[in-house]
Amino acid sequence: MGKVQDALSRIEAAVARLERASLAGSNGHATSTAQTDHAAVAELTDSVARRLDAVIGRLDRALEG
Repeated sequence: MGKVQDALSRIEAAVARLERASLAGSNGHATSTAQTDHAAVAELTDSVARRLDAVIGRLDRALEG
């Protein structure tokens, strides 16, 4: 579960950066940072979802045994 916790920590940190960027105002730099952070969160979320799906599939097969 360490990897899952690490991934969740990275997601939380990225969300915090997005929140700070949105509060910083609507200047170009904040918008660019927010877009970059959003893309990173989306990529990370997709990666975690695929890995969790794979683990669930393996557990399913093991239980069907």
